[in-house]
Amino acid sequence: MQTHSRNIWPPFAAVAILAAVGLFLVHGTASGVVLAVTVFAFIAACIYALAGEKVRDGVGGIGGPFSW
Repeated sequence: MQTHSRNIWPPFAAVAILAAVGLFLVHGTASGVVLAVTVFAFIAACIYALAGEKVRDGVGGIGGPFSW
């Protein structure tokens, strides 16, 4: 559940455009570099999307809800 109001689709749209550029427009080693940057951009977009969220995993984790 999102606890704050923020548009998260622009970073993911940028990642999709960057992936399309790497797959279809750039060739050779440059394509590999662009796609590697795309992977890191996707991870950054995911972190940005989840930043500030409340974690509600009362039964998750190794120690369960009573873990320190």
